[in-house]
Amino acid sequence: MTIISSKEFAINQEKIYTMALNERVFIKRGKNIFYLACANLDDEATDLADAKAAESDKNINVDDYLNSIYERAKCISK
Repeated sequence: MTIISSKEFAINQEKIYTMALNERVFIKRGKNIFYLACANLDDEATDLADAKAAESDKNINVDDYLNSIYERAKCISK
């Protein structure tokens, strides 16, 4: 886990993005901290397709659906 300033992020974006592929990166700006996450494009396409299907299915609980996305995101970040 690495915490960097927003100024450092602005100056060294390529380095920080590469770092985010292998570890958790947090960007601190004032009182806020942002988490830089890497998502595979295939995973995003799957999430979008799932969201579209869930939108039209009245039997899906929104909280359960959001929790499943959160769980998948945790697996990706490991």
